[in-house]
Amino acid sequence: MKDPLQEFLDRSLPLPGVAACSVRFADRTFVTRCDDSFFSAAQVEKILGRLALAADGLGYHGIQPTRLCWIFEHMCIHLALRHDGACLALFIENRAGSGNDRLDAVLEGFRALPAMAKGPPPQRAVTPVVDA
Repeated sequence: MKDPLQEFLDRSLPLPGVAACSVRFADRTFVTRCDDSFFSAAQVEKILGRLALAADGLGYHGIQPTRLCWIFEHMCIHLALRHDGACLALFIENRAGSGNDRLDAVLEGFRALPAMAKGPPPQRAVTPVVDA
């Protein structure tokens, strides 16, 4: 059985203009999808880690963001933050029609998912069996 996050991502993505998305859990593990060759998973995770840190820093000033958006020359990054420490980043191409109601629904849908205190279970190492 799939976990609620995986079901949500499968149901919600891909979206037009979304180059990548990543979820960062409270334990600082990630689930990342890159739908475009523009970003690698490592780049997306590094960027999300920095943006999550910036969002956390706003709390020191009494600002508790639920959603943030950074606009760059060729990309917009939308960030949805949850009370359990998880956050979702959508990396969207800067082009006409990229921002829409479906995007808002994905960000708000993520915020409404059940608690996700921990990331996905680690992948088990599989040792190949060699016939002697």
